[in-house]
Order: sequence, then C-alpha cells, then structure tokens
Amino acid sequence: MLTKRQNQVLNYIKRYISKHDYAPSLEEIKRHLRLSSVSTAHYHVQALQNMGYLKKEDNQPRALDVFSEQKLVQIPFLGQIAAGEPIEAMEDKESIAVPQGKIKPGNNYFALRVTGESMQDENIDDGDIILIKNQQTAENGQKVVALIDNEKVTLKKIYKEKNKIRLEPANPKFKSILVPPKNLKIQGVVIDVIKNPYSKTNVSHITTLSKINELENKTSRTKNYLKEWINTIQPMDCVKGMKKLPENSIDLVVTSPPYDGIRAYNGFNYDLSATGKEIHRILKDGGIAVMVIQDQTKNFGKTLTSFRTIIDWCENIGFKLFECVIYRKYGPEGAWWKTRFRIDHEYMPIFLKGERPQYFNKEPLKVPSKHGGKIMTGSGSRRTDGKTNPTVTRAINPMKCRGTIWDYLMAGDKDKLKQKHPAVFPDKIPFDFIQCFCPPNGIVLDPFMGCGSTAVTAVQLNRNFIGFEISQEYCNLAKER
Repeated sequence: MLTKRQNQVLNYIKRYISKHDYAPSLEEIKRHLRLSSVSTAHYHVQALQNMGYLKKEDNQPRALDVFSEQKLVQIPFLGQIAAGEPIEAMEDKESIAVPQGKIKPGNNYFALRVTGESMQDENIDDGDIILIKNQQTAENGQKVVALIDNEKVTLKKIYKEKNKIRLEPANPKFKSILVPPKNLKIQGVVIDVIKNPYSKTNVSHITTLSKINELENKTSRTKNYLKEWINTIQPMDCVKGMKKLPENSIDLVVTSPPYDGIRAYNGFNYDLSATGKEIHRILKDGGIAVMVIQDQTKNFGKTLTSFRTIIDWCENIGFKLFECVIYRKYGPEGAWWKTRFRIDHEYMPIFLKGERPQYFNKEPLKVPSKHGGKIMTGSGSRRTDGKTNPTVTRAINPMKCRGTIWDYLMAGDKDKLKQKHPAVFPDKIPFDFIQCFCPPNGIVLDPFMGCGSTAVTAVQLNRNFIGFEISQEYCNLAKER
C-alpha cells in the first residue's frame, strides 16, 4: 500500500522517464513535488525501491527504472547468519519471494536473515534479509558469507593478507576475526539488502503521513558536518567520514591513496572501491576527483592496482575517465636498475561525475611555447580519411597547453615537516588541479590527507578544504604545516 506522497513520486518518475528516457535527479524530484529536502526525495525513492516499484543500476546516476508490476521470484531462504560472533549455520530449507529485478538470471542465489549489529556501518542491521550470490571467491572489501572451521558461519568484509584471512566487521565495537586460509570457505557474496521494516535504522517502510513529517523534521535537525568540518582535518577513516557529508556538496577531490602497501602507513587499512563510491556520492554534478597512483612490482610483474581502480570507478561506480595524466618525476628514481627500466612516472587519473566539468580553467597550467612569437609554416595534420590538411602560416602563441605529461620535482618540496611522512607528492600537484577544476570559494576534499599538501595549497588559493586522515600522527603533521 503506497502513501499519497509515494504515489506522487512514482507517477512523476514514470512521466519523466517516458518523456526523457532517463530518470529525474533527486533535486528535480524535490523541486517538482516541493519536498523539504533532497534527503526526503531520496527517502521516498528508496522506499519505492525496497517495495519493488523501482529498480536502480548500482552507482549509476539517473539509472532508475520502473517495474510495470512487482514480479517476484522464489529463492532459497537458509535461516539466519550472525553479523557478530560466528554462530552455527541454519538451513530451514524455506523460500522467500524477492523482486525479479534484484537478481540476474542464470546465477545461483539464496537469502539469510541477519542477527547482530557488527555490519551496521554497511547499512545491514539486526533483522534485515541479505541476498547472496553463491560463489566461492571474493575480492578484498566485499561482504561475504564465510564458513569457519566447517561449522560456523559469519557475515563480514573479507581482506586477504599475507598468511591469513581477515574478516572485518563494520562496527568499531566488534573485533576482526583472523583465520588461516585453509580454515575458511567463502559461501557467497552479498548483492543486496532487504531492510527489516522494524529495524532501528530503517525508515523505508514508514507509511503514515505523520511519520513522514516526523522524519522530515528529524532530517532538518541533522548535524551539519559539512559546515562543522570546513577547513579542518578529521582524524578518522575516510569512508566513515564521507558518509556523514551530504551528497552533491564537494567540488573537487585530490588525493594519493596508500596503494599496494609500498609504504608502512602505521598499519591502517583502506578500501579504494568503497572510497570511490562515497566520493561519487558527495561530489557535485560536474565535480572532479583526481588520484595520484602507481603499481608495485612483484616478481617482475605489475600489480595493476591503478588500472583495476580506474575500471572499477568507471564501470561500477559511475565516473567518467576525463583524462589520465602522467606525472613525470624529476628526482631519485625507484626501480631495480640492473633488471628493469627506471621508474620515473606515476598515473594521475582524472575522474568526472556527470556530463562535463562544472569548472575548467587551464590558463594557469599553460607552459611556454618553444617557438613562441615566431611566424611559422606547417600544421599539415593527417585527417581520419587518410588525407593531409594543407599547411598554414601563422604566429605561434607564446604559451600553450601543457598536454597530458606534467613534470614535477620531488624531494619533498624541501620542507622538513613534509619529509616526516613516508610518501608525499609535490604541493604543486594539488595546486595545479585546484586552479583548474575548483571554482573560487569551492571545497576541496582529500580523503587520505597525509602530510597536508592538498590543504596547504587550498589555503594558498583561497579555497576551502576538508581532510580525512586516520593516523593521528599525520593529522598533527598536516595541521602543523
């Protein structure tokens, strides 16, 4: 049974898709129906998704679609699973009906009811039902159903380490579980959550108008972390921190994650996929995210972390790859000199949310032309049909676009404070990206703030910043800078 407002939202989405062939944004839903906030629009859309009236492609903007009717399919329901300490698996051999749009044909699925609160930061609460794709492998950071010692089952995020498997909860009150690889079997990967209408954090099944008004009032009183955290560095995990920020609130992200364990970052862990999802959510339409990254070499082969991350952020999260710039290093090179080529570059993929950048000013990035001021003949470029354009005679501009290979000196910018961090990038890198992609008075975010280069250059350029850094030692270093 839909409420009056849910009917209005559903009908508006149907009409909009019929006219435009894609769904309205949350802002458009809010504006058309005169809702109090984007959060309220999201609440109604989420309720319609949970009830099977809408389906959405994960992490794709404007990817809502309408079910003409609620088509349900039966999948096995195998009892309960602990989102806390492991409990024995239960197989009640019942079945449960789920919307057909939540699963893909040809795959094997089952459902479990969650008990416990260890996964609450992943929006999985006591009493929720999780949909599981039956498979025996998983990537780092995925939520898995894990069988321990052939007798106990638990729900956790999985991380494969050197000589063990770490099962990580999503609640700081719970401890990690370390298991030898031979003692653990992956039984499936979580693909979706059906919220318990009576769970303490779920609001998607509230159906009375008075409850909706109560929710809207509560939303308006929500703590404004964006305003509170402007021009500060928060000592916390960046994914948890970004979850507190409103969507469509950040203009630019510039960061260098601690990739491949090349440096010891005080033993902390990170999840680049989860980080990308939150960055996409909080960036404004037209916002840019820049990452400085390379790949470790192991046994004469690259780890491919940079390429996997680019594909994940574009294919699974919804970014476009605006460009991939090469950061050419001048300074001490890193490599096995006798058995490999010298390593003198890193990648700087530039990710775009939406159709085109909201702000783009490359004038400050231009470099002197080799023949600037001269009158020259040439430019007979080759066309796509194989023919050559006629040459032209023209004056050469004194400045030109620097292209996609950017040169920077290393050596920690000769900053003694900065050199206390194990892995830094030149301050000129965030300086250039902020000038190019962040509008005046915009907000720049660095989820892996490190020694504070992004914050330092944001201040120099009169932009606002927000930083996350899980190490208190590096937070103090960045603040000192």
